[in-house]
Amino acid sequence: MYQYTDRKNRTLADRVNEAADRRLDQGTEQDKGAATALLADMLHAASQHGVTLDTFDWVTDLPGNCYAAVVSPLHARTTQGATAS
Repeated sequence: MYQYTDRKNRTLADRVNEAADRRLDQGTEQDKGAATALLADMLHAASQHGVTLDTFDWVTDLPGNCYAAVVSPLHARTTQGATAS
């Protein structure tokens, strides 16, 4: 996995854990790991365009959005279908 930190030297896992702490349902460690992996993949793609996590912080909560996507009921339905076949 790619190693990224923000301007405050927080890791991606730190940022995802903070996002999880803000939610009523904090999910599982597996959810947090999946969200961290998704965040790393997205930042890797963004870095090819000169965009960093700090850049995203100006416009959106990317770690929080990655976590929300992973724990959403829609994600659960789509991953169940993908693993069932």
